[in-house]
Amino acid sequence: MSSKSSKPKVTVPNRGMWQELLLRARLVWRLLHDPRVPWYLKILPIGATVYLIAPDFLPLNPLDDTVIVGLGFYLFVELCPQDVVAEHMAALNRVVPGTWREVGEDEAPQDRGRPRRRGT
Repeated sequence: MSSKSSKPKVTVPNRGMWQELLLRARLVWRLLHDPRVPWYLKILPIGATVYLIAPDFLPLNPLDDTVIVGLGFYLFVELCPQDVVAEHMAALNRVVPGTWREVGEDEAPQDRGRPRRRGT
């Protein structure tokens, strides 16, 4: 018997706790809007969020909201089609190519967002 699973693992770069939570929330948001994810799986994070907002019917302990929301989001990501999850994770982890440079005091940063006025 082999202990290896045929399910591909989604790897996440090493981040801080808050960055990881934000990344996971963005992943859940993207998966909720993906038509390839079955509708019945989308009930998990929606139900967990409703439980967080609605009054507690099952007050287990002070951390029950955190556990239920975290478990709902975790199960949602785990039960979604792995190729869809991998696609969205790759999009979220994509790095924009470029180089970093410091702007000198004599250089003004380029303002590409506003049109320039003529004659001034």
